[in-house]
Amino acid sequence: MSIPAYTIITFAPCKRFIYNSRNLRELYGGSLLASVLSWAVCYAAGFENVISPARPTHIAQGRDNYIVQGLPNLILVRGYFDRDKAEKALKQAWYCVVEACREWIEITIPTDLSGSTWRYCWKRDWNLWANYSWEFFCISGDSIYQVKQRLTQAKRQRDWVGVNWSGESSSLSGVNAIAYPELGRKGDPRQYSYQAENAKVRAFYQQLSDTLGEAFIDPREELSIPELIKRMITHGDVAQKVADNLRQQLRPGKPEKPDELDRLITDIQTKLKPGTFKELNRFNRKTNSKSPEHWTGWFQGDGDQAGNYLKTLQPITIKEFSHMMRDWGRNLQSNTYLPGDTRIVYAGGDDFMGVMFTEKEQLPIERCLDCFIKFKSSVWNKPLKKPISVSVGFVWAGPKLPQREVLQHCRQAEQLAKQQGRDRINFRILFNSGTYLDWCCPWWILEKGIMGKYSDHEGKQNWVHIYNDVAMLEARHAFGPNNDDKTVAIALFKAYFGDDNDWLDGPYHWNDGKNPYDTGILGEANLLIPAEVPRAITEWVINLAKVGFHLHREWGKGND
Repeated sequence: MSIPAYTIITFAPCKRFIYNSRNLRELYGGSLLASVLSWAVCYAAGFENVISPARPTHIAQGRDNYIVQGLPNLILVRGYFDRDKAEKALKQAWYCVVEACREWIEITIPTDLSGSTWRYCWKRDWNLWANYSWEFFCISGDSIYQVKQRLTQAKRQRDWVGVNWSGESSSLSGVNAIAYPELGRKGDPRQYSYQAENAKVRAFYQQLSDTLGEAFIDPREELSIPELIKRMITHGDVAQKVADNLRQQLRPGKPEKPDELDRLITDIQTKLKPGTFKELNRFNRKTNSKSPEHWTGWFQGDGDQAGNYLKTLQPITIKEFSHMMRDWGRNLQSNTYLPGDTRIVYAGGDDFMGVMFTEKEQLPIERCLDCFIKFKSSVWNKPLKKPISVSVGFVWAGPKLPQREVLQHCRQAEQLAKQQGRDRINFRILFNSGTYLDWCCPWWILEKGIMGKYSDHEGKQNWVHIYNDVAMLEARHAFGPNNDDKTVAIALFKAYFGDDNDWLDGPYHWNDGKNPYDTGILGEANLLIPAEVPRAITEWVINLAKVGFHLHREWGKGND
């Protein structure tokens, strides 16, 4: 029997684990935790055997020891890698994290607010989460194509044991029990008192907040065990305990001098404790303060059809592509092209997210727009042109919206860019009321200068004129009963953007060879039937007018 040439490994539910986050700290913690688990599997397999994700170029050249942050959860290994060993590596790393958090709480908070000793009855529940949080897949085969096909088939045949919990549910996700010392306590259900239990939960989270700091946990929150873990690991003391547990599990005993493993674990500890997020404060909680509250820009992007592209590559080319994307993700953290005090929350190669803001004043939205006009050429394709395109969702969010809601809109905006044809950006203006406006545009139209070509009746760039014209035409139903009369929209477009811009004509509609820029404003030709094209063009112009107006107005004056 021949030895399989390749092994592919992944685990789930990774994206849900990351994205079910209320704030940036939790989002950062979840993203880095997923990378740590991927790193543990890569370490067990041997980095020299891992085809993808490849080590960044500067790692291979030995310039520093950065390796963990940004590792995706899909791992391709050259040769056969035993499933039991791979799964053991993942569970060991996750167990180190879970136990570090539980033990730290029990040691640091031994008594309640009245001084009585807490009855920690929750160890069984923590063990359940340690053993059954992840669904694991490990497939071997003779070719990369074969292992990917088998992986797809394996995902259709789920074999996963979920955690069955009892008790009140988390206030964040609405599922899974609230983590507090008496979780799992056995008692007579006839003597159950919701008020008494709720008082204990409140007291416990007040203590957690006092101990960790309100930047980590708000005393009003009620988190499940995995949600609590994502917050806690970003605390310095807990990060230290996670690092100590990893050293003990992966290599019992202490070497005479630091080796590569020790340096890597030290890097994990450093990354687990991020810089503070307090400068990104959209809310003004001072009682009588007249200072304006700041609008912020949130962007999330992903490479287009990277999986399909990888299917066409040979192993050595896959590694080169992985090198390229890992290097790009690392460089994005310090990219000076991004405006203001932009903070990259995570960058896992072709998957990235960040926040645009300035710490002490309102970031002008025009600076965000200027960045995205040349984002593909000046950020995505630097320093090397990428073989795949990128889709980005950008959300300009009001300060009164809960951060969890902003994160959801950010994901939706990115998905809308994907659904409308890829290789484009979707701008979303998200108001404090929760209502929003969308406009989706291919990159090449932005780079051709559509915003700069705008000119009103006075020869100026006052977008209020086209905004008012669209409002009046809509009120009079001039665009047709279902926005199906594109002649009015095209005439309006040419009146404000010039007759020489024929971007609304047929050749520019679709993603095909007839379009000289490959990407059409309406996306894939099979997305719409011919009868729907006029309505789509009309809505594209209407959305351009509305979103363009908000992209060129002044924000943060207290009247938004």
